Amino acid sequence: MKKFIFIAILANLFYSCQSLNPLVNNGTQSYNAGLNAQVEKDKELTQESFFLSDTGVAYFLDMVSGNVKNNVTRSYLNGNAVDIYLGEYVAIPTGAYNVSVLTAPKEKSFEAFIRGGVFYFRSLYQGKYGFSLEKYGEPAQTIVINNKSRYRVSAFDLNNLILKNAEEKDLGKLKNSVQAFKILFPENPKIKDVSMLLFNQAVMNSDKQVVNSEANFLEENFNLSPEEKIKLVLGKEQALQNDYVLSQKYLTFSENGPELNEIIKNNVIKRGKPTNEELVFLEEYYANKPSRELADALGVFYFRNGNIDKGTHYSENKMGVLPKALKDRINTYTDRFIKNESKQVEEIITGDLGNGFKGLYQSGLDYYGTESYAEAILVLEKAKQQLKGDLTENQNLYYLLGNSYYLTNNYEKAQENFEAITKESKNYPEVAYKLGEIAFKQGNKSKAEKIFNDVSAEYSSTIWGRRSIIYLRKIK
Repeated sequence: MKKFIFIAILANLFYSCQSLNPLVNNGTQSYNAGLNAQVEKDKELTQESFFLSDTGVAYFLDMVSGNVKNNVTRSYLNGNAVDIYLGEYVAIPTGAYNVSVLTAPKEKSFEAFIRGGVFYFRSLYQGKYGFSLEKYGEPAQTIVINNKSRYRVSAFDLNNLILKNAEEKDLGKLKNSVQAFKILFPENPKIKDVSMLLFNQAVMNSDKQVVNSEANFLEENFNLSPEEKIKLVLGKEQALQNDYVLSQKYLTFSENGPELNEIIKNNVIKRGKPTNEELVFLEEYYANKPSRELADALGVFYFRNGNIDKGTHYSENKMGVLPKALKDRINTYTDRFIKNESKQVEEIITGDLGNGFKGLYQSGLDYYGTESYAEAILVLEKAKQQLKGDLTENQNLYYLLGNSYYLTNNYEKAQENFEAITKESKNYPEVAYKLGEIAFKQGNKSKAEKIFNDVSAEYSSTIWGRRSIIYLRKIK
C-alpha cells in the first residue's frame, strides 16, 4: 500500500505540475520538423519483454518510483532526439536560457527547466515530448524526448487485467493496475473508465483516500455526464461523510438537469457547511423551485456566515408566504442593466446625489452596503468613467466594483477591476485571494496555485493568508 500511495502522490504531482513552472503548448508542433527527429542508435534504449500479472505490475511501479526517489539521471552530451525511461531525469548541455513546450502526451505532466547551462526533463508518463530551447527570444535548439517504459506492455492486456481485478473486487491490485495504466497510456480514452472502476471499488471499501483522489482526477481531467456526476456525488456521500466540498463543475445549475440538481441540493444541505459557491447554487435552485425547507436552510446558513440580512430574509414566514428569491432579483436587475431597457435603472444613476464622482461613489457605496450589488454596479460604473487624478477613492472604487461583479458571478469583470488594485490598498490580500479563486474557476489551476502560495507567504497572519492555505489543500 505504501508503494501505491507514493506513486499516486508522484502521479498527482506531475498531473498538476505543483511547484513547477508550467509550460504551455504554443501551437507550433504541427509545423516543427524537428519533432520528427529519430533517436540515434547510440541513444536508443531497449524495451524488455514483460509478463503482465499482478506481481509484474507491482514490480513495474517499484521500478518507476525507484527512478524518481533516487533522482536517476541519464546524461547526453549532444543530440536532439533521445530515449529515457519513465521517472528518470535527462540532462543535456545547452547554451539556451528559456524552455517552451512543443508537444506532450498530456498537458502539465512533466518537469522541464534549464539550470547551470543544462536542460533537465523528467516525467512519469509514457510518450513523446518536444521542447524549444530559446536564447535571446529566438529558438536555438529543438529537443525531442521519447519517454518510455523499460518493459513492453499492451493497453489491451493491461485493461483486461484491470477488469479482472475489478471483478475480483481486489482494491489493492486494482489500484496498482489502474495507476500503471495512467502512467503507460496517458492519452488512452479508457482512462476515464478505469478510473471510475477504481472509484466505485474504493467507495465499496470505504477507502477515503482513493475515493477523494480518483474523484479529483476525474473532475479535473474529463467532461463528466450528469450520470457520472451523480455517481461521484453519491459515492462521496457514502465514503467521505461530510468531509469534502463540491467543485464548481457540479454547481452549474442551468446545465445540470433536474435529477442532478436535486441530488446536489440535498447533498449541500446534508453536509451543512456550504461554501459561497454552493450557497449561490442553492439560491439558483430556490429561484427556480422555492420551498419552505430550502428557505429555512438558506436562512440558517446565512445566519451562520454572519449575513444577518439574508438570514432574516429567508427565515421570514409571513402567513405561509415564501420569501422572494434574492438570486432571481439580482439577476433581473443585472439583465436590465446589460440590455439598457429600463428607465427605472437609469434613474438610479441620476439620483439625488447627482452625477459628480463623489455623489456617484457615495451612492454606489450605499447600495453596496445593503447588498444591492446590481444597483451598485450601475452607479459605480458611471463613477468609474469620471475617475481623475490619484484619488484615494480610486482603489476603493475598483474594490467595490470588483467585489460586486464577483458576488454576482461575473468573474471576468471582477478580475478586470481587481487587477487595478495595488499592494498599497488595505483590501489587497482579499483581492489577491479572490483572483486566485477566479483563476481556479476559469480552469487555470497553475495560476491559482501561484497566487495562493504568494498570499499565504506574504499575508500569513491575515484571514486571507490562512484561507489561501486551505484552498491550496482543497485543490491539490
